[in-house]
Amino acid sequence: MKVNWSKRAALELAETATYVALEFSRQASVDMRNSIHEAVDNIARFPMIGKTSFSDDKNGIEFRELACRLSSVVYAIYSDEIYIVSIWSNRQDRNRLYKDLRQISKTM
Repeated sequence: MKVNWSKRAALELAETATYVALEFSRQASVDMRNSIHEAVDNIARFPMIGKTSFSDDKNGIEFRELACRLSSVVYAIYSDEIYIVSIWSNRQDRNRLYKDLRQISKTM
């Protein structure tokens, strides 16, 4: 399946990579990015691999997520394509994620 990255997800990945490089090491940042890209490759091959994270029944959108290290790749399958919508830190408040996903589903 074709994979599309939202601007939000690409920005979150870049910001997280920068943070990890500054706070830990450049190698830790590279490892983190590689882990996320590997997860996205797995999602492309096996779209249902991620667990259901949030469903917006009103808009008919189901968001799934695949954990990789301390972050998760949050995505939706829509019109035979995969949309990476967020790179979410697993330490953040899940309720904020669900609120964000409600907003995202309105634009899909």
